[in-house]
Amino acid sequence: MRPGAYVPQNKNQKMKGSRKWAQAWFVFVGFSFLGGLFFGTFFEWHYRRTHQELHRLRAENARLSRRIEALQKNPALYEEVARKKYGYVKKNERLIIFEKGR
Repeated sequence: MRPGAYVPQNKNQKMKGSRKWAQAWFVFVGFSFLGGLFFGTFFEWHYRRTHQELHRLRAENARLSRRIEALQKNPALYEEVARKKYGYVKKNERLIIFEKGR
């Protein structure tokens, strides 16, 4: 056979080659879809969880800001916290601590 001569190909060979490409393309598209679905679901879950945490932290921040403002404006509240939490006493006062369980 001389170079460059036309050689008829078997039609089944062409189908096999194109069928392989179609199968590979189908597998690629399928895995891409499943991967996108998985990562999309994961990132949506992560976004929602982070968004809930943000709302919780903002609410806590607002509560603590109100508490700080109340302590700055009301000396009696400041004194109450100092007495209860830290055991402070005024002059000429005695602190008596009772043990639990006796």
